Amino acid sequence: MNPNGPFQGRGFGFVPAHGYYQGGTPTLAWVTFALVLLLVLTVFALLVARFARAGRNFGGPRMRMRGRPDPLDIVRMRFASGQISREEYLQATADLTPPQPPAT
Repeated sequence: MNPNGPFQGRGFGFVPAHGYYQGGTPTLAWVTFALVLLLVLTVFALLVARFARAGRNFGGPRMRMRGRPDPLDIVRMRFASGQISREEYLQATADLTPPQPPAT
């Protein structure tokens, strides 16, 4: 008669039947935990940095749907930096602004 049975050590647990894993948490598990924690903290820090960088644009030029600045703001910045003349600035703003309906 076999005293051990046909399926010894093949149950649902991860612990082997011989008991060498039951002494405590192995070093590899702690190293894996530290690496996963480091990965999670790195991803969190990158997300915070990205949102902080995006938050600086809220007070600046108006942003469109895809993150591009408003064309009028580009014309204003070019005029302010001296890249275009006053006549070019007035022409560009007239071209980019919709016509105003006459006041009645």
